[in-house]
Amino acid sequence: MAEPVVRPDSGILQQELALARAMSGFFDPVWYVHRYPDVAAAGLEPIVHFLRHGLAERRDPNRFFDSAWYVEHYPDVSLSGQHPLLHYLQAGAAELRNPHPRFDAAYYAEEHPEAAANPLLYHINAGAARGYLTEKPLLIRDYLPSDRSPCQPPDGLTVDVVIPVYRGLEETRRCLETVLADTAAPLGRVIVIEDRSPEPELVAWLKDLAGTGTIVLEHNKRNLGFVRSVNRGMELAGDRDVVLLNSDTEVPRGWLLRLAGHAYAGIAIASVSPFSNNATICGYPGDAGSDLPFGLPVDTLDRACQAANAGRFVEVPTTVGFCMYIRRAALDRIGLFDAERYGRGYGEENDFCMAAGQAGWKHRLACDIFVYHKGHVSFGDNTGQLTVKAMKALTERFPGFQRMVARHVAKGEATPFRFAVTARLFRESGLPVIAMISHELGGGVSRHAASLVRHLSGKAHFLILEATDRGAVLSVPELPNHPSVAFPAERVADLVALLTSMGVTRVHLHHLLGMDLDIRDAIRRLGVPFDVTIHDYYGLCPQMNLLPAPADFFCGEPGIAGCNACIAQRPSAGARDIVVWRAEREWLFRDADRVLCPSQDVLDRLRRFGVAARAVLAPHEPVPAGPWPADIPPLDGKLRIALLGVLADHKGARTVAAVAEMLDPGRTELHLIGHTEENFPAPALKRLRMTGKYNEADLPGLIRKIAPHVIWFPGATPETYSYTLTGA
Repeated sequence: MAEPVVRPDSGILQQELALARAMSGFFDPVWYVHRYPDVAAAGLEPIVHFLRHGLAERRDPNRFFDSAWYVEHYPDVSLSGQHPLLHYLQAGAAELRNPHPRFDAAYYAEEHPEAAANPLLYHINAGAARGYLTEKPLLIRDYLPSDRSPCQPPDGLTVDVVIPVYRGLEETRRCLETVLADTAAPLGRVIVIEDRSPEPELVAWLKDLAGTGTIVLEHNKRNLGFVRSVNRGMELAGDRDVVLLNSDTEVPRGWLLRLAGHAYAGIAIASVSPFSNNATICGYPGDAGSDLPFGLPVDTLDRACQAANAGRFVEVPTTVGFCMYIRRAALDRIGLFDAERYGRGYGEENDFCMAAGQAGWKHRLACDIFVYHKGHVSFGDNTGQLTVKAMKALTERFPGFQRMVARHVAKGEATPFRFAVTARLFRESGLPVIAMISHELGGGVSRHAASLVRHLSGKAHFLILEATDRGAVLSVPELPNHPSVAFPAERVADLVALLTSMGVTRVHLHHLLGMDLDIRDAIRRLGVPFDVTIHDYYGLCPQMNLLPAPADFFCGEPGIAGCNACIAQRPSAGARDIVVWRAEREWLFRDADRVLCPSQDVLDRLRRFGVAARAVLAPHEPVPAGPWPADIPPLDGKLRIALLGVLADHKGARTVAAVAEMLDPGRTELHLIGHTEENFPAPALKRLRMTGKYNEADLPGLIRKIAPHVIWFPGATPETYSYTLTGA
């Protein structure tokens, strides 16, 4: 990038000169002139023009810094009154704030630690020339079904399965039944190490099974603990590869063949683990443990993994001991597990993997296999204590272990393959798949969307696409541990490809605020019907709540001239003209299958605006028939007035503040079940008795405790729907 040059006769002030020097390497004069053609006509050097005019006009100094976006994304910058560029140079860069919607500073610094002090400056000076990415890459083909063949092991391979057993008759029975149901190659011996179990029924059952010749059963003379039991089994396997399998697992048919195939699909692969519901970094649907996704059986989940991810894998810093294939060559090179250091268990497989990694070996997550793992059967309540102790021992020997795992998780390399499995399950379910579109601001919109997911559980599958400052994020609300994926604005085709793969049959549009993807184009490409729920009046007015200003009152729906005057006074969401605004959003009302109105007032309002042809009344919650009962407590000296929820300007906060300051506290109490926004006037705040944030389930109890005579809804604007009114 060209350096900003300031001639001595340019008339630049000392303060501006100091700033110009601070921006050395940051300002791109060639780009600036090309981006803003009026600069050349001004007769000023680019840097001088930027300092004299560009800063005030929030022009950008280079193609990687977006001034307007920076202010919008970081409200504290706007409140400070500081120019976004100055804020970034003085504080934002060190805080890893993003300088541009397509620049993920945290990702960049993680990939290039030398850039951590100022990712953008580093990218300008070095990274751009080297082709460094400014955000995590999105390869949509990885999210779609695999076109690979399953990995195949070498001919003649024999693998022994080692299963240490201590507790859990039913879990152990199920584990061994599923292992023995698939005796095809490369299965060798099933070696069971019974570690002085305190359960006689379990020991008796194992002896009976061993009597049939289907397992090799070894009894420890004393309780040796998990690690020594595993080591004994690996020694008994002789020169064969082994799979370490917890006794609370269930395996599908073909599991061992595919595991062995992955173990020999590359050079120096030491260990392989499959996907599981309870396997940390090898988990599906996510890293955190869970029950079987959607309550499906193991074989169904495994078939989905096979169909979605044949031959696919992810390199991992460590595999997981619940189901861990280990090549004998790696065992011979690294040695058995460290029983002295890890005692009863936990951490031993991580220790082995780290040591193997340092010796040049690799580890894999096989994404085309699913093994069920119940978890914690043998260790019970001691699990947490053992984990803490193991982690201490592990990090003492390998200080970089936790950072390595955290970096792997942050990179999300398994995310595409998890999505591919979910897509397969959605398509095979035979259920409708609904993609909901929303903003990321929470509130009633998120609450309603979540209620639909709960209400239609088992009848439909859902995806949620939420607008963010850097595109839109797609998530799977039915699976809280499932990862999400972000789509930049220019990746509509990729979004449509994934939604198609997920089997989306309908789109439910809740809100477009902040959405920079072309959702209309995406729906058109999908070729599916869509519904719209009216949560506010964004489709009719850029102010959304029909307020000329946040602390103002309902505008009364003036004509075109009044609306344009309002927009000129308070620009919002890029609106310039009300006619253009409504024309650009007319498709929401015209092309939707249904425009769902949560109240009669909304339906009537749409009729007045002439956009109700497809509108239907659809309350968010069941409406009680008949009159609502009222239980008003006797007036015992003071009138108690309660307000519910977040007291914001558009919900009448200024009216409440004025009333609070006028009330006689000796005669009236004002209770807020909820909290105010930060700008609520301090004198009025002293007159409020406030509970703070509350859980929705606690609302009835909080109301009963206060026993108000009146519940006041002071909204300054027409509400489309009010959950707190129902609660009241």
